[in-house]
Amino acid sequence: MQDVSFCADFCAPGAVSLFTREAGCGFVTGENFHTDRTLRIPELNSGFQPVWWHGNAPLTRLVRDENGVHARATAELPAGELAGRALPLWYKVLAPCEGVYRLRLTLHGLYGGEVLVFAGRRRLVWRGELPAGREQVVEALTDLTPIIPGGETRPARDDTLDVTVIGPAALRRLTVERVAEDQARRIFVLGDSTVTDQTAAVPYAPGTSYAGWGQMLPWYLPEGWCVSNHAHSGLTTESFEEEGHWAVVEPRLRPGDFCLMQFGHNDQKRPHLTARGGYTRRLRSYVQRVRARGAVPVLVTPLARNSWTTGGQYNDLLRDYAEAVFALGREENVPVIDLHGESMALIVREGLETAKQWFYPGDFTHTCDYGACRMAAFLAGQLSGLLGACAPARPDWTPAEPRLPLTPPEGCTLAPPAGGEDPIALCETRRPGEILTRMEALELVVAAMKFFPTNAYSSPLADIVGQDPRAVTVQTAIQNGIVPAAWTRDGNLHPTAPVRLGEFLAVLMPGYATRRLLPRDMEQQMVGDADRAAPLTRRDAAAICRKIEF
Repeated sequence: MQDVSFCADFCAPGAVSLFTREAGCGFVTGENFHTDRTLRIPELNSGFQPVWWHGNAPLTRLVRDENGVHARATAELPAGELAGRALPLWYKVLAPCEGVYRLRLTLHGLYGGEVLVFAGRRRLVWRGELPAGREQVVEALTDLTPIIPGGETRPARDDTLDVTVIGPAALRRLTVERVAEDQARRIFVLGDSTVTDQTAAVPYAPGTSYAGWGQMLPWYLPEGWCVSNHAHSGLTTESFEEEGHWAVVEPRLRPGDFCLMQFGHNDQKRPHLTARGGYTRRLRSYVQRVRARGAVPVLVTPLARNSWTTGGQYNDLLRDYAEAVFALGREENVPVIDLHGESMALIVREGLETAKQWFYPGDFTHTCDYGACRMAAFLAGQLSGLLGACAPARPDWTPAEPRLPLTPPEGCTLAPPAGGEDPIALCETRRPGEILTRMEALELVVAAMKFFPTNAYSSPLADIVGQDPRAVTVQTAIQNGIVPAAWTRDGNLHPTAPVRLGEFLAVLMPGYATRRLLPRDMEQQMVGDADRAAPLTRRDAAAICRKIEF
């Protein structure tokens, strides 16, 4: 093993060194973030990304004094955007080889408050209150392995160690050393967007940051265990291998390592990855190949969504996939952690509105940092017996404001990053004056309510067959109870039939009721005294949907 060690002291006044590959270490701020493209690839960095509407303006400046180095806001950052939020202090060290590393940080409390420490791609390794003037030593393990960044087809070498401090603390000292293989064990994590290392916007607030439970798991594990998270957004049991991610994981599995697997959210959208079909076959293959490497496979049932019916009953669209995981666990004698059951019980106990605090605002599938930590704590507790060590006691993380993401300031002239087409925007810009059709109405409401598409096994309607690409939307609409009975009395949808305002409301209102308690005057709030019998244009339907916010 190549011996690697690094030590830096920051408590003496002096200049702050910014990271360059030539220097091999340094802090990252707007000065180098926007000039070095490699610093803007989330999978190869800290996972913190400045909000887009500030362009290349630096949001942080670094101060070095007798306490260490700490981050402060620049004049370019409005005070309103910083309220209840924090700025990251990000340090980066070039490492010559992959493997497991031990980080040791010494922090100095500045004025008292909650402090978070993340390693690598925003993986939580410490959280706690740090009083003013008190020092805190944080030790954590982190790993470096190749990874396939979003939009790429080949693994990239991740050769830098990232440390990020959030909150009122100064970084006084940092040491890094490589750990021998027999001195640390890894938990490899396979999965989708509910598991992956999600990025967070700067300025940062935990309630308005997407997070996967895999990135919060390190903080809840016993000493000596390191998380290697290879989950990625959008993946299925099939694409995890076909896109090359399994080829990164498999050769690095060692006897005694663990491999956690949670899929289902995206498999559910693929007709050939049914719960007892392609999904189970793929998971079984991973289980067998993990064992062939001498590692221990552990199946995790998929995280439950905050999904409800119009009648106020929980709508469990992932039940088949959770049951399939249990069946596979029995057949292959594999441990199963029932995250689906645990998260669903939490959601049902708290109800639609209260449960939203665990999810990213306006999202019903992906957790925020609070929710991801809650799920990670459960998983670590369930893993304790398998690992042969108890999960350390960690205080609960109570959700707090702010709960709404930042939005661009009025008059912003910069364009947002390119993304997928917004179905509502399409109705506003493409053929806006044409009359809305039934199929378009269903597509619009499914998108506005952020309903979850599922496998289009078949269609109960004669004019929308199972192989029809529209069948996914139709099945999703039927499962969520938003297709008016009057539309399908003869067994057909008649997808091109024109829609009147009253008909559109008969689709929209039941959908809204699954997402939020429906006020008695909701329909009046949406359209006032408009003629319910009048034909509805695509533009006007989009305008109604724009009034909906979750």
